[in-house]
Amino acid sequence: MIIIEVKKDKFVNIDNVFRMDILLREDNQRVYWRFYANDESFCSSREFTDVQEAHSWLSMQIARAQGSGEIISL
Repeated sequence: MIIIEVKKDKFVNIDNVFRMDILLREDNQRVYWRFYANDESFCSSREFTDVQEAHSWLSMQIARAQGSGEIISL
């Protein structure tokens, strides 16, 4: 099980995510991840300045979770 904290006290179990999208906010041109557990349930990450920063953040969160072998940031 790989659990990452996407916002303070908001966690996502990557094993249950069936789709992830990077979305652009029209008002400030920042991007964020949206993790979907099913067609109606989703969780959004914090905002990032660009797509590269969003990808780096996700890679680091998953590496931390896999490296620790347990739930992180509780």
